[in-house]
Amino acid sequence: MTLSLFIILCAVGLLNGFYSGLMGTGGNIILIPALDLVLVPFGFEDQELVKYIIAHSLFITVFNGFAVVLKHYRIKNLYPKKILFVGIPAALTAFLVSEWIKTSAWYSKLYFDILFLFLVLTVCIQFLFFKPKIEISASQQKIQDSKWSYPVLGSFTGMISALSGFGGGIVLIPALTDIFGIPFKRTVSVSIGVVMLLALSVSISYLNITSDQGIVKRLPIQFGYISLGLVGPILLGIFLSAPWGVRLGQKMETKWLRLIFGLVMVVLFLKTLFGVL
Repeated sequence: MTLSLFIILCAVGLLNGFYSGLMGTGGNIILIPALDLVLVPFGFEDQELVKYIIAHSLFITVFNGFAVVLKHYRIKNLYPKKILFVGIPAALTAFLVSEWIKTSAWYSKLYFDILFLFLVLTVCIQFLFFKPKIEISASQQKIQDSKWSYPVLGSFTGMISALSGFGGGIVLIPALTDIFGIPFKRTVSVSIGVVMLLALSVSISYLNITSDQGIVKRLPIQFGYISLGLVGPILLGIFLSAPWGVRLGQKMETKWLRLIFGLVMVVLFLKTLFGVL
């Protein structure tokens, strides 16, 4: 690994960790485009590139999520019951979908980019143009009280995460705030806990490669689809910056957090759109 690549990966980690701590997402919205640029020069074929991007994105998210969850625990902003209600179905679904993608060749980079664009555009519109209600409506309270609402949300989140490489915050944050009516800062805590669980299940899938799935190892210190040589510098940056993001996120007003989330989505939507075209 060259010094310039090491510095770039550390910078990606710093940005990813800070944004993840601030917004309560896995930071994959930043990781995915960065990993795309880093992995392309290694010469992976179209379908294989998608698997490597998803595997690295969510493996990094396991540690990123742990750092942010630990910080939320220390400031007494953690909700284990809701995390498990959403996170267990999310993890199971994500693992099954990952096994399906890993053993098939249909999921091309084009499909991956189209899903990325759709998710980013949807969340951009939601966060920039629709303001959440201050008071919980009767329908939102009914959704919160339902014993099926959280597992259904978790299963849907797990499927989207396994297909897109996102940690799940891109689905969970809009759903929990605008559909369930849960306050944004509580949603941030629940989101990152769920993200950590489902990312762990996907990582287990991509680390577990059988002999008949033989893959060519092109990356430094590679296990399955994951290279510890690439992951290490990113994690270094994440663990340095994530606590600062959490601290700032607890002080900022919700309207500014929503605006930052939406604007980052807009920038990455345009970047990916130009890449596809």
